[in-house]
This record gives sequence, structure tokens and C-alpha cells, in this order.
Amino acid sequence: MTDPVLEEKNLVPAPAKIPWRDLVIAWRDAALIVVLSTVAALAFNALRANGLPWLRYAPFDLLGPCPEIADDIPLITAKKLKPGDPNLVIVDVRLAWDHLGGHLPGAWFLPMYETASLDEAVVARLKNLKAGTWIVLTGAAGTATAERALTALVGQGLRGLYVLEGGVEAWEKLGRPLESTSIPVILRESGRPADRIFIDARDEEAFAAGNREGAIHLPFDDLLPPEQEILDRLREVKDRELVVYAGEPLPARPDHHRPVHPAYGVAAELVARGFRNVSILAEPFTGPAQPTNGPATGAGVSPVTEEPSEDGTPGGAP
Repeated sequence: MTDPVLEEKNLVPAPAKIPWRDLVIAWRDAALIVVLSTVAALAFNALRANGLPWLRYAPFDLLGPCPEIADDIPLITAKKLKPGDPNLVIVDVRLAWDHLGGHLPGAWFLPMYETASLDEAVVARLKNLKAGTWIVLTGAAGTATAERALTALVGQGLRGLYVLEGGVEAWEKLGRPLESTSIPVILRESGRPADRIFIDARDEEAFAAGNREGAIHLPFDDLLPPEQEILDRLREVKDRELVVYAGEPLPARPDHHRPVHPAYGVAAELVARGFRNVSILAEPFTGPAQPTNGPATGAGVSPVTEEPSEDGTPGGAP
């Protein structure tokens, strides 16, 4: 006769054993797959012409929070910017007169006009930056212009773009320095130096009615950039001063005057684009009228003589 107690014990299943050996083999195989996949990916990336960088450089403290994101526009605060970082490029998207008035140190000039596309040459330079470079767009305090520029650049395939939160004003509020450029002002013309070329900033109707002999017409327009063909012609001129004039008197401080004076606006466009020998003629053009039948070539221009202001500096200099 079977003992019922023993029979009940035999019915209880034995506790399951953990298959340690099988688990170790599975983890070993998984680790081998991960290692082999990583090696293959790194080898493939190294063979690519434009492989991804192994390290991601940041122009701000790595232990700080990431750049703020607001409405899908990546923002970065002024406190995190470090001008001079080789992995950072600052781009000023304001117009020329604002750029000359004060921009972050080393900022590139890429103006965002209301009715024109971005400068293709500057965009090409941005595309040629090394992988991993951060591009920070700076504008006015409202950042709307910088956001428009960011959208346009993203559409051209650029990445790593950020907008400076609060614009240039936010940088100034931290007490950090700005770079600015003043344009010499010539009070009146006299003599006939052959190393100067006049640039007429008036509109087409005024230029056609009469202009200084040999003047090149480059009308002021705050909605459009200067014509590239004219800029190319001016770049071919070497060792000759470009003297910009208009049909109205120049204000005492043209760099602070708004609306922008036509002569100062055109001169600022030239200086911001790298023209170094640029001056403004304060005296407006009043005649004698010399009608023109076509674009002037700049040959045989009338001369001007620079006179210092009362403080000994060129008139209009900050």
C-alpha cells in the first residue's frame, strides 16, 4: 500500500533551474554581434569621402543644457557663445548699415533682404565648412530676420544652424564687445586726383537727368542688394578710392540716422562686402547737369578733397 504523504510530495514539481550556461552563450553572441556591427560601421564611415565626425564639438559648455528649442527654431543664448572657437561660425544677417554699426567679433556678413535671396557666395562658404561646425545666426532683438535666414539655409541643405536668442542686443547686455566700422566722410570736392571714382547713389531718374562725369550708378535700395555686375566691375578697380554721393545733404551722424541716407547706405553695402577704400561725399550733387545715355564706366571721374571735421577726424566718424 502506497503512503499518501509520499504520494503527495511526488506530485509537487521540482523548482526550475536557471540555464546559466545558455544565458552566458546568448549574451556572448549578442556582444559579438554588437562589436562586429560597430567595427563594420566605423570602417564604412572611414571609407566615405564625407564621413560623420567621431566627436561632436559644441561651442558652449558641454555640462550645460542643450540649446533651447522654441517653435522648432533652435535658439542659443549669448552666454553660451564663445567667439573664436574653431568649431563655431557667427553670421550676421542684418543689413549693411546695422552690421557696420556693431556686430559680434568675427561675424560673417550675410544680409537677409525682404525681396532677395541670400548671397550665394557666402552660402557656398558655409557649405564648405568642416562637418560638426555650429553656425549661429545673429539679428536684431526680435530674431524674426534670423529665423527667416535659418529657414532659407536649411532649405539649401545646411545643418547645425542656431539663432542667437535676443540678437545682438542680448550680447551687448552682457557687456561683451562689438566690432564696428566707420566710413570716412569728405566735406567738399576740389582738385583732380585720378585715383578716385564717383558712385552715384541716387535713383535712376535723378541719375539720367545729370550726374558727375564718369560716375558709376549704384542706386540705394534697402529691399534689394547691389547689382552683382556692378560690384564685379568695382572689384576690378585697384588702388582707386570709391567716393559715394547722393542728391541730399549728409546728416551729421549718418551711421545713426534713420531712415538711412542713400550715400551712406551704398557705402555701407560696399564696406560690408570687403571694399576697403570707400568714402562718402557730404556735399549733395546739384549740377551742373550732365545727362547720360547709358551706364557710366567710371573713367575720367571728378576729384574730391577730404577735409577733417572740427575734432580732427573725418566728418561723420563715430
